[in-house]
Amino acid sequence: MEQEQSATEKKSMSVREMGRMLGLKKVESYWLVHKEYFETVLVGGKMRVMVDSFEEWYRGQFHYKKVDGEAPGSDYAHTLSVQEFADLIGVSGGAAYSLIDTQGFETTIINGRKQLFKTEIYGWIETHPTYKKQSVKEREEKWLKDLRASIREEPPESEATLWKK
Repeated sequence: MEQEQSATEKKSMSVREMGRMLGLKKVESYWLVHKEYFETVLVGGKMRVMVDSFEEWYRGQFHYKKVDGEAPGSDYAHTLSVQEFADLIGVSGGAAYSLIDTQGFETTIINGRKQLFKTEIYGWIETHPTYKKQSVKEREEKWLKDLRASIREEPPESEATLWKK
């Protein structure tokens, strides 16, 4: 029983295992190791990735995603990226940055990316009826409605005569 438990709770993994976990190929895996985001050791001339260090790094970053398992950035689940904020209220990324500047939202930089605090953003949305939380379906329906409005049902008269010929 004790041997089974120690086998399932590995302290290290190969670079290849780490790469498979993230859906990376060999070169990409070693490039990531070379960045020294997490601890590695050499065992018998082979590089091993320390699982605890890797998991800590994974929870604090947003770029790499495991093929199976938890979403990245779980240490920062209380934040939103600027693009997530823009999608939430149905505006462009540029408009979101403008709102961040004019409204004076508190931000933090995580791994070189500006993040906003969810509690502040959700509170702000509640007090600003112009901006409402939009679901993906609502955004798609709005986009389709705008697209249909921009498409002319009938060609202008001058074009209609060309079509008949």
